[in-house]
Amino acid sequence: MASRRRWLLFFLAALTLGLLLAYSIRHNPQWRNFQWSAFAASLLAIEASWALAGLAAVYLTYLVRALRWKALMRHLKPDPSLWNLFSASVIGFAAIGVFGRAGEMVRPYLIGRKENVPLSSQIAVWLVERCFDTLTLLITASFALGQVEAAGLRESPTLTQTLHTSGRLLAFGTLALVILMIALRNLAEPINNWIIGHLPHRLARLEHHFRAFEEGTRGLHSLRALTVCILYSAAEWVLIALCYAAVFNSFSGGLRLSASQTLIFMGCVMLGSVVNIPGIGGGIQVASLLVLTELFGLRPEPAAGISLLIWGFTFLAVIPPAVILMVYEGLSWSKLRRLESNL
Repeated sequence: MASRRRWLLFFLAALTLGLLLAYSIRHNPQWRNFQWSAFAASLLAIEASWALAGLAAVYLTYLVRALRWKALMRHLKPDPSLWNLFSASVIGFAAIGVFGRAGEMVRPYLIGRKENVPLSSQIAVWLVERCFDTLTLLITASFALGQVEAAGLRESPTLTQTLHTSGRLLAFGTLALVILMIALRNLAEPINNWIIGHLPHRLARLEHHFRAFEEGTRGLHSLRALTVCILYSAAEWVLIALCYAAVFNSFSGGLRLSASQTLIFMGCVMLGSVVNIPGIGGGIQVASLLVLTELFGLRPEPAAGISLLIWGFTFLAVIPPAVILMVYEGLSWSKLRRLESNL
């Protein structure tokens, strides 16, 4: 049931993005005169120094994620290996790029195996980390959508209405996520004890999994860990914003955006990134194309080039270093696929 619901939400999000793109193409005559030569020229004119700066910012996000994970599991293991956490993060995000969102469980599995801690506890840490990521994204996107009209961007009635609707949904999503994090912090132990107390005798062997999961949420009980995680989450999204700014500057002439415009672009694109077709992407390209052409008034050719580079940095750039780490650790895509299927 949960799987069907997830695929239904995926289909509805993909359909919305597809309809918006189709509307943009139909009502923007520049799309009908798309010049492939101009598109190729925009890619060939990329300034390598800016592109490398954007790539460096992306790679630093994986280090920040590893540091945040370390803070969240410190109560389970006082001094987990930062290298193990970084390596698992790189391989785990490469698995998401290759397998789609189904690859999310690769990272907690690898960390659990490398650090010799229960998988259930790392799934709980992953859930808490996802909460921090999603909450930061929702706050950023909510602020960005509230700035669309004030930023003096080109008016696009259909897209603007879609963004306003998204803003209202984001407000409810943010509230729900805050409630979830409060519940994980204050109610995980009593709920866990109640579940264990009512487990049928034949399922008693699952008790240690529930205990380990509850242990994994205890990073939320430490004010120091909470503060550190908030700071790391902010640093991660600052690095992502710097990556986008570097991508804009790397194209011929540079697209100089203000801080609020960068936030608008980042919020819209990150919302689109939830629709990720394995190995292809999808949502991030469509969302960035729509924002660049409909709101920022770019021609389709440079907009397509920017969208392609951002997608490559966001989903594909992590794959080459991940392959090197996988060879070093004796892993392969087929092993990760079997792992992802069995979790």
